[in-house]
Amino acid sequence: MYNYWFDFNSFNFYMLSKNINTGPCLKSAHTCKIGKVFKERRKLLSLTESEVATQLFINVNYIKGIEHGDYSVFPARVYALQYFRKYADFLNLKINFFDIYKSRRDSL
Repeated sequence: MYNYWFDFNSFNFYMLSKNINTGPCLKSAHTCKIGKVFKERRKLLSLTESEVATQLFINVNYIKGIEHGDYSVFPARVYALQYFRKYADFLNLKINFFDIYKSRRDSL
């Protein structure tokens, strides 16, 4: 007879801390370049990611996603597009959204 003990709370914490991404890769060299422009402008304005998120009422992870060019943090394309535009307007950037969703779909 074997006795097995399993702590679900520790397991859940372990799994969350591993940051496992099972979704599609929505990051490219182009989105990273665009994200760098956002980050540089934000820093030029002496703002932190948290300050921007608070002022725009956007989750700070979405701000980080845009600045890192990683749109896999967004639940859907429409969120990425709208938050990208909102953040660009806030920073007074005239940048078009690079639709990695469309380019990914075209390459399949």
